[in-house]
Amino acid sequence: MNKVRLKGFTRPVPDSPLVSIIIPTYNYACYLPTALQSCFTQTHKNIEVIVVDDGSTDDTRRRVVEFKDRVHYHYQPNRGVSAARNKGLDLASGEYINFLDADDYLTEDSIAARLKILVQHEDIGVVVSNSYRQREPEAGGTPGLTFKPKVRRDIISDRFYEHLLLQEISFATCTALLRGTLARRFRFPTDITNGEDIAYFSKIFFCARVYYLANPTAVVVKHPDSLRQDIKKIRDQDLALVHTIFDDPLYGGKLDYLRKTFTSLSYLSLAGSFYRAADKKLARKYYRAGIKHKPRNILRVNALSKFLRSYL
Repeated sequence: MNKVRLKGFTRPVPDSPLVSIIIPTYNYACYLPTALQSCFTQTHKNIEVIVVDDGSTDDTRRRVVEFKDRVHYHYQPNRGVSAARNKGLDLASGEYINFLDADDYLTEDSIAARLKILVQHEDIGVVVSNSYRQREPEAGGTPGLTFKPKVRRDIISDRFYEHLLLQEISFATCTALLRGTLARRFRFPTDITNGEDIAYFSKIFFCARVYYLANPTAVVVKHPDSLRQDIKKIRDQDLALVHTIFDDPLYGGKLDYLRKTFTSLSYLSLAGSFYRAADKKLARKYYRAGIKHKPRNILRVNALSKFLRSYL
């Protein structure tokens, strides 16, 4: 995979604070070098890169060794992406934290663009941005780099968790740059395997003012492995994400007004997963449950089209 070189639009932050980039990985040796290279070509140079190898059985270690002492490498038995990210938090010493999945990569000015906002605005706890999408030829569909944002303007919000839970933005973990003190307040849940990033960042956004940057600062790569889901785990988890978020005592019931809509969207998301897994009967069941919880969601064209195609 060739990295797309994307030039910057901001100047480096003068005080050069340390930024920790945490990369969890599991058998993504073929993608990891691109992610790492994107870290080392940042216009902001004061970074530490932490790779948490979650029990890979491929040549991940060799790929990391090629970068010598530029990477802090930690190997652990396979416990899932949440455990890997949490370990990265334990190891990170940066004043600011960025999570980067091993198959995604950053634009050259990614850290500088978001760090500048955090340095200049002490009331902002996290900067999130739009992202590019890159589809590999093997993933099907039209390959190449695309940018189709839901939001095209910068936003500052104290209730950004609403945008996240109502799916009003396109969110990718790699686009969030957090103050270290905020990032370390919470942990990624290890008892769920689907939506763990949503559970973590809903807490982050609930407790902090968020700046949403319309300019993209990362590239999310879609490839066969990223599109392949463990359908058994998804079926077993069912609506556990809903309970993980809304039953959390942190919120004290303050998110209850979003629960019905989020439950509906979760059903529709599950319906999409089962549709892609060719379990059309189960896809229809979950779609109907989603519409029952929130009838107006029948207007969501993508979900409706999958439901209709499931009868073909």
